[in-house]
Amino acid sequence: MNPDQLRETAEYYDTADLSEHIEQATWEEHEPAAEPMVTYALRLPRPVIDQLRAAAQSRSVKVSTLMREWLEERLAVESEGNEDATVPVSALLALVAERGGGRPRAS
Repeated sequence: MNPDQLRETAEYYDTADLSEHIEQATWEEHEPAAEPMVTYALRLPRPVIDQLRAAAQSRSVKVSTLMREWLEERLAVESEGNEDATVPVSALLALVAERGGGRPRAS
């Protein structure tokens, strides 16, 4: 909306009688969310977020939705007490770098 349209709209609502519209309005009841969502900021390397964006786009979902699904899946595996749980790639790469091997090459 440009400034002139905004000014015209404001002037209209400053002077218009909306009581008839208000009287005809109905109240919609909504159920509260079962579990409230909490926002958490997460810093990720650009290549990781680029991969997330591509993966989310290929699934037609938002990046945050994909991240939440993957985190929930991983937490489900962890909570099962699975001793054969997968080791994160980041942990393996950190171990290789710590041992002086640099980044391993794909075979």
